[in-house]
Amino acid sequence: MTTSDERFYAELGELTRFEDVASLAAYTPAPSSWVVVITDVRGSTKAIEAGRYKDVNALGVASIVAVRNAIPDVEIPFVFGGDGATLLVPGSRLDAIKPALRGLQKTAESAFDLGLRAGLVPVSTLRESGHDVLVARYRASSDAVFAMFGGSGLSEAERRVKDPELGPAHEVGAGAASADFTGFQCRWQPIPARHGEVISLLVQARASDRASAAAIYGEVVRRLEGIVEGGGRPVAVEGLRLATQTKLFEAEAKLLSGRARGLGFAWRRLQVSTLTSIGRVLLAKGWNALGFPGATYRESVAANTDYRKFDDTLRMVLDVSATQRRAIEAYLAAEHEAGRLVYGVHAADAALMTCIITDLQANHVHFVDGANGGYALAAKQMKAQLKVA
Repeated sequence: MTTSDERFYAELGELTRFEDVASLAAYTPAPSSWVVVITDVRGSTKAIEAGRYKDVNALGVASIVAVRNAIPDVEIPFVFGGDGATLLVPGSRLDAIKPALRGLQKTAESAFDLGLRAGLVPVSTLRESGHDVLVARYRASSDAVFAMFGGSGLSEAERRVKDPELGPAHEVGAGAASADFTGFQCRWQPIPARHGEVISLLVQARASDRASAAAIYGEVVRRLEGIVEGGGRPVAVEGLRLATQTKLFEAEAKLLSGRARGLGFAWRRLQVSTLTSIGRVLLAKGWNALGFPGATYRESVAANTDYRKFDDTLRMVLDVSATQRRAIEAYLAAEHEAGRLVYGVHAADAALMTCIITDLQANHVHFVDGANGGYALAAKQMKAQLKVA
């Protein structure tokens, strides 16, 4: 049975308008007993430049799957960052979470030949150093709720975990390693841009206090919504096609088998390919069978995507025209020149989607990133601005 402390996130009220994520009143301080979990693919930029962006995205989503499966009775807030994830977990459950993170690291190495950083930073430690962790729930659809984070705590936690001197103190350490990736799925074809481009966008306010930062974020959200005229959603029903190419099933097969080749990997790939073929038929016919709601699944997938989020950084994946993208970049460049923010933008011709499926009828969420690097390459631009800020 969960304790009242462990029910913190589940019992928060919900926002229903995305523009409200910029409001200070929307957030509640996280319990000091909770812990920030940071995962990050080491050398992700080089891996992406080598064409391995699907693998990098897969490990980011797998981080969320592994931790959620380790404590299935506790609802936890999380955010997908492209090449990793950030989660907030109750400190009372670290005995279950640490083996899952070690298992994730082991799988990243054995199946993907990639290193994965996993760090734990107590909220109390962040708060004592002047960095708070604030949390809100945003209802994106009737079936999907996503966490939003305020304060500077998550950015500070990431800095500590990646710092050569501070990082070792936050590592998960040695011990049992076992991760459950049940629910991870990666079966959609890249989703082509409807208006010409899919941009992955990151914005960080540069302000001396929380109220000023909130005002900057609020203005950015309003201006962006004005430029894209209330649209920008990168996942639409007409663009959703289940994959046919065997190569697109490899990330899921690697993760679930724990290896990049051999019989176990081949069996998982065949299994995923077969199930996807069945899914294509059910979608085409609009049939509901085997627990798969073929008549309505595309609509619910489009509704349950996380294309807009906030975690000390405003993150968006938007489907825009070239003219709209230039207008967005011109606006952000002017705001950056004025010292109000730093930003990164990466443009691609399609979006990628990686999924967590608990229940095909309703309990499924879908993480969106731009193709060919998305958030990770947008972050490269933003980090360059931070170095000279």
